Amino acid sequence: MKTSVVCALAAVLLLSGATFAQESSPKPDHAVTASAKPLIVAGQVSNDRKTLMTDIDSEWRVSNPDALKGHEGLRVTVKCYVDTGKNTIQVLSVKKEESGSSYAARSTDSAFRR
Repeated sequence: MKTSVVCALAAVLLLSGATFAQESSPKPDHAVTASAKPLIVAGQVSNDRKTLMTDIDSEWRVSNPDALKGHEGLRVTVKCYVDTGKNTIQVLSVKKEESGSSYAARSTDSAFRR
C-alpha cells in the first residue's frame, strides 16, 4: 500500500515538473518593429528633409534629417533602418539617383520584327 502511494505521488510530481518545463516564456506585449537589417528605399526628399516620399506613395518621417542635407527636393536612394511602428526611418547613407534615362531603341530589336 505504501509503495503504490509513493509511486502515485512520484508520478504526479514528475508530470507536473514536465508540464512546467514545456511552458514557454510569456511574450512581451509590444512587438519589435524596427528592422534588424538596413533596407534600401528609393524616394524623393521633402524640402525640409523631415520626410521621404517613396515610389509606392508611402511617406516616412526621417529621424535624422541632417543626413539628407543637400538633397532637398531630389530623388535619392537611402540605406536605412525602418521602424514601422513609428513610421520612421533612420538614414545610414544617401545616393542621388541619376535623372536621365539611358534606354534607346534599335530597329534590329525583337520588338520591331515581324
